[in-house]
Amino acid sequence: MSDFQTFCRDLLKRAEAAGWAIASEKALPYGRQYGLLQHGATKAVLSCYHGKKGFSFVPAGKAADDLAATLGGVAPRRADKRPAGDDPFSAGTPRLGGDESGKGDYFGPLVVAAWRLGPGEVDGLRALGVADSKVLADSSIARIAGRLDELGRGAVHVLMPREYNVRYAESGNLNVLLSQMHGACVRELLERDGEPPVSVVIDQYARNTTVLERAARLPRGCRLITRTKGESDPAVAAASILARAAFVDGLKTLSHEFGFTFPPGAGSPVLRAGGEFVRTYGRARLPDVAKVHFATSDKL
Repeated sequence: MSDFQTFCRDLLKRAEAAGWAIASEKALPYGRQYGLLQHGATKAVLSCYHGKKGFSFVPAGKAADDLAATLGGVAPRRADKRPAGDDPFSAGTPRLGGDESGKGDYFGPLVVAAWRLGPGEVDGLRALGVADSKVLADSSIARIAGRLDELGRGAVHVLMPREYNVRYAESGNLNVLLSQMHGACVRELLERDGEPPVSVVIDQYARNTTVLERAARLPRGCRLITRTKGESDPAVAAASILARAAFVDGLKTLSHEFGFTFPPGAGSPVLRAGGEFVRTYGRARLPDVAKVHFATSDKL
């Protein structure tokens, strides 16, 4: 099987784990296109491409934002009617922001983080350099995360691969696992801080929030807000930095344990590293370092 086929299978496996079903498939110039359904009705289209610059994918359709949130990609831009500024979702303060890292990475942990933002604290976050972690270098993320840790307003929950694979097998659904972890982070901050937040803003990874609401146990009057591009909110951006820093640290921990370099992502470098790992340690050790339900495992 080609690397591109493996790339497509990884994306589809991640979509299926989040509740999407494949309804159709067809060839495209330089790629493949898949029609997807969620809960039997919601439609989206996943177009996968291969070219000189590598592999890429584009979510489209009515549920493009939901599919992009599941796969860690970006849906085509549309007119953005959200208010700009310190509170793009009109969430108020104090509020909690939540985000995750490692969801689409074969090697390493799954990490969820949350941050509590109080009145008048946005300027302080900006002074530290807080922004969406996807636009920051890992060196900057490590520095900013260290400063955020000193402030003590965050919560971080990490599932290293050994525990992740057990928890995933129990739930059978990545979105359920993410909801449980987000809920645990939110509850930690609720128990730590006396004043209840007026809202909780979480970068959207699924349309259905039932499991998340049950896991978070929000106090009466506290709103749950889930949005794509949630990192435009400073509280979510701070959480995204904490999550990314913990994910990178998790990869480093595995590298030190096995004397092996584990690349992020799920593309060709990961396949090469996975093959070398299996030759060195055997397939039985994959659950120690990787999310074994990914289609990548079938290629190794």
